Amino acid sequence: MKKLILAAAAALMFSTSAFAEPVLQLYIPGATYDSTETWVTTSNSFTLWVLGWGNKEPITNVFLSAAFKTGETGTITLTPTTAASPVIDPSTPSAPTVGPSGVGDQPVLGDGSLLPSHGIYGAGTSWVSFGLGDFTLTDSMIGDFSVTAPDLSTLSTPGQINAYTVDITGYASGVHFDAYDHILSGNHVSYLFAPFSHDAEGGGNPPVPEPGTIVLLGAGFLGLAIYGKRRQRS
Repeated sequence: MKKLILAAAAALMFSTSAFAEPVLQLYIPGATYDSTETWVTTSNSFTLWVLGWGNKEPITNVFLSAAFKTGETGTITLTPTTAASPVIDPSTPSAPTVGPSGVGDQPVLGDGSLLPSHGIYGAGTSWVSFGLGDFTLTDSMIGDFSVTAPDLSTLSTPGQINAYTVDITGYASGVHFDAYDHILSGNHVSYLFAPFSHDAEGGGNPPVPEPGTIVLLGAGFLGLAIYGKRRQRS
């Protein structure tokens, strides 16, 4: 699943702030930042970081949506872990909760507006979501995780990183991830989402059969060949 670059650029105008670090970002250590400005891995098991920077205000009610091709089946499991290189995060997040889901539509933000489709959501796409809770910690240094992970020595903005081990089964076309939230600042509430230059995709790589399975398959084909020869002789 890939989004349209033009759609991403248009959505970016509505989601970025005047700061170098977006309020929300997604990052997959070891993944490739591709031409659609997405962190992509074809692995079915990987670590996903959700980075939050509330600019000294708490980020509340954060959700992570996972979109996949309608009709494909599988499972998506998020297991809390801790972030390692290039940033060390000392805290382990709580287990995610089950959030809203949909078929052929878009996730709804807290103010009732829709998460922009950016070439992902809409007809032919289903999605589920996970509640990640609030981002109120400032125990990790955060930079701009786009194109490449930032140099650790240049990081100076405190924020929160929630790291999860993601395990995907099925979903042959892969799974696309987005993060969205709202920020309470005084009496003003802002509903935001991670820029589409800071989203992620994973999976879509069928598991390789184990050696024992390959041997069994080979033995099965050999048995069929022997059986066929015996029938020809008889």
